[in-house]
Amino acid sequence: MKAARLVTKSTSKEKIGRGIRYTYVFMNQGEDLEEKKLLGSGGYAFAKLTEQEETKASLGVPQIFLSNIGRLNEDRFTKYYCNNCAKQYPGSPAIVYENPNEEVGQDVILIEKGEYRCRTCNNVLALYRKFNK
Repeated sequence: MKAARLVTKSTSKEKIGRGIRYTYVFMNQGEDLEEKKLLGSGGYAFAKLTEQEETKASLGVPQIFLSNIGRLNEDRFTKYYCNNCAKQYPGSPAIVYENPNEEVGQDVILIEKGEYRCRTCNNVLALYRKFNK
């Protein structure tokens, strides 16, 4: 497997050496990325996904939802549309997240919660949550 080192700024309150969080993404060498439209309640984004990510995010309907993908690295986005601005922007929406590691139910821990936001008006395009199960 090939590892790609991607750097994203951490917005969580935990100390992570100089505010930088390192995320390692493992992809098969021959795995292709395909651009897909990801829907959110406050807009949508176009991002490059693997077939595995697309399958994970699918709810059995033709649309793929941004909240089902979780956090993607900013370099995977090509453009996004904000409903509030009624405008399309190049690149990635702002990604704000934290790692609360709080128990929300019996043996269920909220590992990460985050938001995709418009870089111009700060409108929330989509929310996501990641649990231990």
